[in-house]
Amino acid sequence: MLEPLRAVIASPEAMLFLTIVLGVLFGRQKLGGFAFGSAAGTLLAGTLLGALFGAAVPDLSPTLKSVAFLFFVFAVGFQSGPQFFASLGRKTLPLAIVTLVVAAAGLASTILVVRLFGLDQGTAIGLAAGALTQTAMLGTAYGALEGLGLSPAALARIQGQAAVVFALSYVFGTIGVILFCTQIAPRLIGVDLETAARALDAGTAEAAAPQGQLLDFRTLVARAFRVGPADAMTVKDLDAALGPLAAVARIRRGNAELGPAAELVLRRGDIIAIQGYRPAMVAAAARIGAEVAADELVTDLLGPGTDVVIAPRFAGQTLHEAVQELGAAGHGLFLRRIRRQAHDIPATAATVLMPGDVLTLTGPAERLAEALPLVGTAIDPGNRADIAFLAAGLLAGVLIGLVSLTLRNIPITLSAGGGALIAGLVFGWWHARRPADAHVPPDATQIMWDFGLASFCALVGLTAGPQAAPALAAAGPTILVAGIIVTLLPQLVGLYVGHSLLHIHPVLLVGALAGAQTQDAAMLAACDLAESPAPTLGFTVPYAIGNIVLTVLGPAVVAFT
Repeated sequence: MLEPLRAVIASPEAMLFLTIVLGVLFGRQKLGGFAFGSAAGTLLAGTLLGALFGAAVPDLSPTLKSVAFLFFVFAVGFQSGPQFFASLGRKTLPLAIVTLVVAAAGLASTILVVRLFGLDQGTAIGLAAGALTQTAMLGTAYGALEGLGLSPAALARIQGQAAVVFALSYVFGTIGVILFCTQIAPRLIGVDLETAARALDAGTAEAAAPQGQLLDFRTLVARAFRVGPADAMTVKDLDAALGPLAAVARIRRGNAELGPAAELVLRRGDIIAIQGYRPAMVAAAARIGAEVAADELVTDLLGPGTDVVIAPRFAGQTLHEAVQELGAAGHGLFLRRIRRQAHDIPATAATVLMPGDVLTLTGPAERLAEALPLVGTAIDPGNRADIAFLAAGLLAGVLIGLVSLTLRNIPITLSAGGGALIAGLVFGWWHARRPADAHVPPDATQIMWDFGLASFCALVGLTAGPQAAPALAAAGPTILVAGIIVTLLPQLVGLYVGHSLLHIHPVLLVGALAGAQTQDAAMLAACDLAESPAPTLGFTVPYAIGNIVLTVLGPAVVAFT
């Protein structure tokens, strides 16, 4: 029994993958509705394994840790790039300001507790990264430390202390933001999230009423009817009678299937397939005829749909404006969802489209083929990622990180991590505008993000494990109190600025506060409490900016502590 265990401990590769497996599985477990997530779970698993086996754990390659971090932080920049640059516009400026205020308050809070409690540099780094729940900050801070010329022993001690403190403070960092966005913030500003969300949704629905096509985001259905009252009507006339939320998709006459040409005259006995949103189907039978079973006509109309990256000309437009510009070309196409940075966002008349947004559209194949080039660039799920393009981005990031400026005899550099973040931003921004020139499916960068982050956290935890027990014994209670301050003070400042100075709608504001500290769990909890996806609309822009700004704060924490 012991021999296999010794073999695993003696193998760096086995220890790495064992840590990832245990950490990710642990991170998925829910404790009273709370889960650590993959990053914190893997870091905790690595720290525990490192503490248990101590010196028996083999030397782990610093280069491997650096490469894992580069994969992660480049993916962060790549996914955030389109929304990051688009967030500089007027429509999203208040959300961007709140995010910057939260980040600045996070740095100020860290400096405050460092002075107040007399914390060392390693504790300060781990505290900032954990309490603000931004793992990438840990990596950029490590890069800054490596440029200080510290001895290997001193560098290992500081990094180990930072990793242990990060793991401790990350727990409350996550729970604290969830509690603040769902319980504390609404009470402080005297708002019931559910009531406020209903009012916001009602206002959106009213705005959508005059021109509803593609804007009524409800369950899509497809049904077949036998033509009776619609005898002698053209397809164009029947479409007009059905309204913008339903359309004729297919026609079967005898044994022949006909395309839904606008001037085709319907005949009694024809079987026609209608696709649309559920409310529009209620009146369909009275206009067409009796509903019949014709699965072969309707089955594929309810498939997963086709994903398309929006064309640059639609960026900055509301969904209502985009539909109006698309005009008749969009007739018969239906929107299944909008994805932004791996998050589903509400599809309403007032939803502002941003570069890189992915629309999932469904409809008859011939209509999709005609309309998709006008909407944007279709994502081909069968194509492999352009590895050369991604490698060029990583290379650019490393080269940017090699640039060093000397100010008062102090070398200033972004390090490879900061360079990869900037390269990711630029490459992601470019790719959102020309997706056909370099095929990079969203899943490709998500794998880079997830696996790079898990590997980095595992390696950090295994390296830091031997210092875990002394660090806990020396400063456990202090770290808890300091972490509460660094987590909640930026949220309080952001709430005041967003509510009292910028007058952001409360539902959007709680989403923005969650996004500013890159907390998906807090956003989802706010959506559950509000019984509406509306907080997501306030989340995505701050999430993009927060991922970038909090990451670059790593060297700032090193400089000020």
